[in-house]
Amino acid sequence: MKATITKLITNDKQARIYILDNTDLIQELVSLENFNIISREALSTTFTLSSLLCGLLKDKQRVSIQINTSTPSKYIRCDVDSYGNVRGYASEDLIDNKEKFNSIHELIGNKGIIKMTKDIGMGSLFTGIVDMPYKNIVDDFSNYFLKSDQVETAFRYYYKDENSKTLYSRGILLQPLPFCNPDLLSNWLDYIDRNKCLFNNSYFNPNTILPNTKVVGTQEIQLFCGCSREMFLGLLYSLGNEELTRALNEKQNIETVCTICGKKYVYDENDISLLVNR
Repeated sequence: MKATITKLITNDKQARIYILDNTDLIQELVSLENFNIISREALSTTFTLSSLLCGLLKDKQRVSIQINTSTPSKYIRCDVDSYGNVRGYASEDLIDNKEKFNSIHELIGNKGIIKMTKDIGMGSLFTGIVDMPYKNIVDDFSNYFLKSDQVETAFRYYYKDENSKTLYSRGILLQPLPFCNPDLLSNWLDYIDRNKCLFNNSYFNPNTILPNTKVVGTQEIQLFCGCSREMFLGLLYSLGNEELTRALNEKQNIETVCTICGKKYVYDENDISLLVNR
């Protein structure tokens, strides 16, 4: 399944605006695990904002984004690249959310951080770590770019979930270009915030939703994991020879499921025999 980033530029050529409707993609992503409502929203928010970054990447650049909450075992990880490949997942402890947080603000807590590692090619990596003073992910993404990259960038996210069904998931990235009007970003954010009803209805059209802008391009994004049958075959060896021999003697297949993309791999008698005899 794919989604499309619509790339706009303001008519005065002072800012770029990227809009993403990834409702179906989010529904597919969160259906892989039994998320509680807060974990679903946190992953959906992080995944959507991270996906928008694909539009800023060039050549073979990649970015890994990690949201660490105040509880070390509760985190979200997203990886994106310039080709539009995106993946996102939450830690098992965050999925379970046994502490029953009632909001993303509570989930992030006072010690949350955003960590981004950018691969700009030729083996060059840049890692930035910035705290999360807003505790809502959206404003914290904006804060990250301002503090780490010294680039003014703003995000907005519109999301609604009902009975484990994603009704809509839409993100916006706004980034002023060099030498723009100092008030440009705040003026655009004010307009969008006053007209947020445009972004959460069934008539949503990213091509025409904002006045005084024009479409300059699009970019497809798609869920991509990178797991393989061979990769999990190696992991089966960790079950131990006794367990593998038992499965072999009882003629049982072994099934594994990738916790990131949900893809299933089944290993039969021949596969298990290779491991036992290794």
